[in-house]
Amino acid sequence: MPTRPGRGSDTVGQHGLVLGGGFAGMLTAQVLAQYMDSVTVVERDVPPDGPEPRKGLPQARQSHLLMGAGARTVEELLPGTLAAWAEAGAHLLSAPGDVAFLTKFGWLPRVWHEEFVVSCGRDLLDWVVRREVLRNPRVRLLPHTEVEGLLGDAERVTGARVRERGTGRSTSVGASLVVAATGRSSHVETWLAGIGLPAVPDEVIDAGTAYATRLFRPSPERHRRTPGIVMIANVTGDATGGVLLPLEDGRWSATVIGMRGSEPPADDDAFLDFTKRLPHPALAELLADAAPLGPSRGFRRLVNRRLRFDRLPRHPEGFVALGDAACVLNPSHAHGMTVAAFGVAALRDLLRQYGNIPGVAGRVQRAVTRAAETAWQLSVGDDLRHPSVIGPRLSAAARAQNAYADRVTRAATTDPAVARSLVDVIALARPATSLAAPRVLVPALLGRSRRTTGHPGPADPLAPRDA
Repeated sequence: MPTRPGRGSDTVGQHGLVLGGGFAGMLTAQVLAQYMDSVTVVERDVPPDGPEPRKGLPQARQSHLLMGAGARTVEELLPGTLAAWAEAGAHLLSAPGDVAFLTKFGWLPRVWHEEFVVSCGRDLLDWVVRREVLRNPRVRLLPHTEVEGLLGDAERVTGARVRERGTGRSTSVGASLVVAATGRSSHVETWLAGIGLPAVPDEVIDAGTAYATRLFRPSPERHRRTPGIVMIANVTGDATGGVLLPLEDGRWSATVIGMRGSEPPADDDAFLDFTKRLPHPALAELLADAAPLGPSRGFRRLVNRRLRFDRLPRHPEGFVALGDAACVLNPSHAHGMTVAAFGVAALRDLLRQYGNIPGVAGRVQRAVTRAAETAWQLSVGDDLRHPSVIGPRLSAAARAQNAYADRVTRAATTDPAVARSLVDVIALARPATSLAAPRVLVPALLGRSRRTTGHPGPADPLAPRDA
């Protein structure tokens, strides 16, 4: 039986409609199935039966990390997922113990920490979630079906018009609550305009981030012994970075990152040349004797963009947008899936407290915005430092925050306790205000103010981690 919400509300006979059957959409279906009698998921692709690429998710070919905070949230929403990911080959890596982080001030010490990241292919992450959710008899999937528009008016959304892509047949699907989880290419604004809502205000910060990713197969020994590598792009310098992550089946995913003026090339030979431009030679040296598996794949136009539903005169009843459909983040920070999970958890919490009563959709939308706030501030606060960013100028307060963040980062390269605290914030496990705690504040303020040249920290960042 479904879990019924508080305050005496009842959702018997209610139907939930989820637009988008990816990571965020399937987690949403899992939540709605606890509070409604039936849930329909509309997905424009035909999802594969295993952890394989999906046409509508081209960014799945790029390196992905799910932060521990996001993984724990998914586990709450869909118990057993962490074990299922691990069984399918995902790596749970201590951060910074099993991940070598290079900042502009040097490497963080590789010390064990309870905070972790999940490293595997995006296709595997999505497949496990999809498989588990679709075992619920309350959830029905409409594959190969696209959304044409919403039903209802500016006061209330009552469903969606959908079209089966094979036959072209259109139908109307009514719903008590419609949740848009249609990703970064979502047409939410067009759909809402189609039922009479004014344009949804947005915020865009564009540092011109571009990616290129290629898969490699190292020797089994090299795969076992090499940590993940994250070279954070120095937005005030060359603005290049790199990532090396272990995947299932003994593969590596190698990604190079550049911002406007330093974009990585798309061709295969130039990919390896670009790794030699990175702030440290570790990535280039590791890939030199690894076997490439297929071509490199580029991805551009990676901006930060969020829709400000809170600035609408009135939020329509019966409609919520979450995940990338509400807030797209620069993926170099690896926060997208974690923020999506946070948004679904916010939906669950408010349905549990109130049920699907009038006004709850607006409450949920505001909670989804709050759930993404820390990640948004981290992402845009960094990107706004890039000289050619398209966006507002940094305020005096933001410049002061960045100056303190630099002091914390410098202290983290030599102080394991500060490194753990910094990773907690980067991984969205703790708020940025936690960096004002005395254990961080004192080393940060007592550290040298002059920028360090070179890369202090571990003599060999690939050596076994410290205890």
